[in-house]
Amino acid sequence: MTLLFAAGGTGGHIFPALALGERLQISLKRINWHLLYIGRKNSLEQDLAKKYGFDFSVLPATGFFGKNLWHKMLFFLNLLLAIGYWIKLIRKHRAGAVIATGGFSSLVPLLGAIILKKPIFILELNRIPGRITKYFARVAKEIYLGFPLAKPLKGNFYYTGSPLRKELVFLALQTRQKPIESKRTVVLVLGGSLGARALNLVAVQLANKYPDIEFIIQTGKRDYDLIRKKVKSTNCHLIDFTLKPEENYAKATIVLTRAGALSLSEILAFGIPAIIVPFPFATDNHQQANAFYLAKEGAAIVLDQSQLDKLEDTLLFLINDKEQQKKMRTCAWRLARYDAAEKIAERITNYLGKQCSGKM
Repeated sequence: MTLLFAAGGTGGHIFPALALGERLQISLKRINWHLLYIGRKNSLEQDLAKKYGFDFSVLPATGFFGKNLWHKMLFFLNLLLAIGYWIKLIRKHRAGAVIATGGFSSLVPLLGAIILKKPIFILELNRIPGRITKYFARVAKEIYLGFPLAKPLKGNFYYTGSPLRKELVFLALQTRQKPIESKRTVVLVLGGSLGARALNLVAVQLANKYPDIEFIIQTGKRDYDLIRKKVKSTNCHLIDFTLKPEENYAKATIVLTRAGALSLSEILAFGIPAIIVPFPFATDNHQQANAFYLAKEGAAIVLDQSQLDKLEDTLLFLINDKEQQKKMRTCAWRLARYDAAEKIAERITNYLGKQCSGKM
């Protein structure tokens, strides 16, 4: 039998799927199941699935909410075509269940699973679930949470933490035991896999102003050239995107970041004091909910994007207050979840094993 794994969109959906997929490939062998990754053609998930050695099949998907009339018409056309394709895919691979990470690339697989009465599992990393999770929560066998829900929802929710890649977990635990020593403060600036222009611009200004502070800015591919032209000092290091963010986390004294759930989970794993500026236009303001959770637990300071004029003072305060850094680091480590991938893989495998043996 085959477990179909639907995940696509940004790195925040794809990298947790890869981390969980690695563990599932191991645990599913016990019950003679196979894992097949489903995603978009010519996409980041397709490239990474192949890199990590997953079998991959293409399924068309397009967004619906917030798009114009043409996009909505295209969505319904793709939906009908994709459902037909999905039925063939299930029959071809003898699919017995589906796991999805949310996003609209998950819509067709989840719909198809329900139509064909196959069990579904959902990975939801944000405190405010996306629409796909909300729509399918009541019929999902289990939903695994990266952070506790901001508000209760009906469904079988389990707070496991976000699945993190084994290489990242290994270095996080190693760094926790023996931190990498640096002669000066290192500020890591993150805007997610796509970058964040507002953070990039203010960070490069601060780098130019404070040459004794080292800045590592993940600009995103869109803004790399723009920011590169503004760098006027040798203490500012730019990267457009990296498949090994753990190498930068291990160096960081403080992180300036958006509030994507995966990035925050990785930051907690490394125990880095965080200044968080949530993306103000995130769907249902879910980034703000993520950020406030860390702040409430003592692991972060939150600034609204309209308060970026206060960022300089906030950063200097944190750099100069070593005791505050220590407190935030301790709070971050308390929230960190290193074994989420293992826990989720075991729960899914145990369920499918019982189903196959007729014990469900």
